[in-house]
Amino acid sequence: MSGIGISRLTIALALAAVALTLVTLIGLPTLLQAIAAIAVLILLPGQALARLTPVTDGALTALLVVALGLASLTAVATAMFYLSVWSWQACVVTMAVITVLACVARARQEATS
Repeated sequence: MSGIGISRLTIALALAAVALTLVTLIGLPTLLQAIAAIAVLILLPGQALARLTPVTDGALTALLVVALGLASLTAVATAMFYLSVWSWQACVVTMAVITVLACVARARQEATS
């Protein structure tokens, strides 16, 4: 735990979301950009959202990370498509915002316990 009661993992997830979003948007070689995009679009939001649940089983947590990441990405992409504001850049930023907001919610949980 850090000095204010927030775990390092929570802080690392939020910082990774911001950093990988910037890296994805500035452009990299295709393979590196694909890896960064997968992290920002699925893994980081899924991990941040899964940490809000009381699940402690490792296998179930891994499943939740992928499921919650894909579900939130599907919801964001569908909403953007129906609102006629589809942009891959906006989708990446939105998923990073979801990750940071989930980290803020987790930090509040950690600070009160």
